[in-house]
Amino acid sequence: MGPTPFDIIIRPIVTEKSMDAMEHGKYTFKVSPRASKIDIRRAIERIYKVSVTKVNTMNVRGKPRRQGRFHEGRTPSWKKAVVTLAPGESIDLFDRVDEQAGG
Repeated sequence: MGPTPFDIIIRPIVTEKSMDAMEHGKYTFKVSPRASKIDIRRAIERIYKVSVTKVNTMNVRGKPRRQGRFHEGRTPSWKKAVVTLAPGESIDLFDRVDEQAGG
């Protein structure tokens, strides 16, 4: 059995930039680094019951960070997906996040 939609979509990204894009039907998610655009499209359509018209993905590189006084580490690299929905459709992210966390 393959990964479930909740294995592919890790969490929505909520920033000022992503909130502005929501007004144009574009939603941003942190996704599994192994997920393809087709996997992401199917997962979003199954979880949120919407139709996806476009999926853009990008790999976000980790940044250097200080850990303690002298030791330097890095934040982990991750994959981001920007999903465009069909006109007239939307996702209520905040209700779905509570549902996902609860069960």
